[in-house]
Amino acid sequence: MIRHLVYECLPGAYAGGVQKMVFELASAQRRSGADVEIWTVDAQRSGRTMIHGGLPVRYFQPDYALGYVRSLELTGALSTLPKETVLHAHSTFHPLNHDVAVTARRLGLRHFFHPHGALDPILFAGCSFKSLKKRLYHRFIGRPDLNRATGVFALTPLEAEQLATLGVTAPTYVLPNGITPVAPAPPDAAAAFRRAHRIVDDARVLLFIGRIMPKKRLEDILAAFARLRASFPDLILAIAGNVTQDLAYHARLVALTRDLGCANELRWLGFLDEQAKPAAFASAQCFVHASESEGMALAILEAMSAGLPVVATQGCYMREAAAAGALLECAQGPDALADAIRRVLDDASLAAALGKAARAHAAQEHDWDRIAARS
Repeated sequence: MIRHLVYECLPGAYAGGVQKMVFELASAQRRSGADVEIWTVDAQRSGRTMIHGGLPVRYFQPDYALGYVRSLELTGALSTLPKETVLHAHSTFHPLNHDVAVTARRLGLRHFFHPHGALDPILFAGCSFKSLKKRLYHRFIGRPDLNRATGVFALTPLEAEQLATLGVTAPTYVLPNGITPVAPAPPDAAAAFRRAHRIVDDARVLLFIGRIMPKKRLEDILAAFARLRASFPDLILAIAGNVTQDLAYHARLVALTRDLGCANELRWLGFLDEQAKPAAFASAQCFVHASESEGMALAILEAMSAGLPVVATQGCYMREAAAAGALLECAQGPDALADAIRRVLDDASLAAALGKAARAHAAQEHDWDRIAARS
């Protein structure tokens, strides 16, 4: 019996990669015959269990603490579980994770933590209040909980090394994110997508899908795009994501596009749900991510599965894919990004080879059923 515990999960309308990863991992475990459920919080759905593709998602009443998620109802329900239950907690820096740890230890339940890249040392650096809070939380709450757990799952060998440098001594297992293969878009979907977003038929599209937040370094993508426009006047940058998540950051990006002179060539697509993404991928010629820190971005894996050539910075931690020739990795910063994207746009044979290798790598290395068998 497996129970996944996560701060949010709305299948089909995921607000971030963690929720989607949890749902797809749990679905794959259930396909293998395991008794699996997702337990999460939602005030509107509290008390309900919703079935998605045969997987139960059970909702509990949240008890928010300074904007962070906990649920006394959820942790109280853990006491009803049999001793053979295995818990997987996915809520780093939320009180929910600590509450689960305390309850699991008291009940003698095996429990694992999935940090999902949230403990990258770069996120602890600096003197900001946010960094200080993370360092204090990890030292006095997070690390003790991890070290008393049954085990910790890292997405990559690099993340396992990072956890060790942060003093995590619990058994650590490398378990990458998987991907549900992106379905081909219907023949007219790409054209309809372009019309909806004012993209002419012969324009080339550079696509970003992800959360609109500072660590994604969208300012670097914008600066690289402005450099590329001189050589590729037909190029359009399409950015998909919820701009309301950080309105101040979005406002800075909008001002930057005006300063760079590329506001008219930028398309803000808004949040794309699972049904809308295939048309976005089919409309693009290159996918880009420039994060300073990632666990393993599902958006990158989805673009690879769709056969798009991908350019990703080293902070995206896609070393294995880059080594396999399945994406083009570059250093951080606008200049390196522009140079890498230019290679893709200039060389049709390179773009085709990257797309083909990306799809094959995603299918071979990020198949959920294979990954679930290791969890």
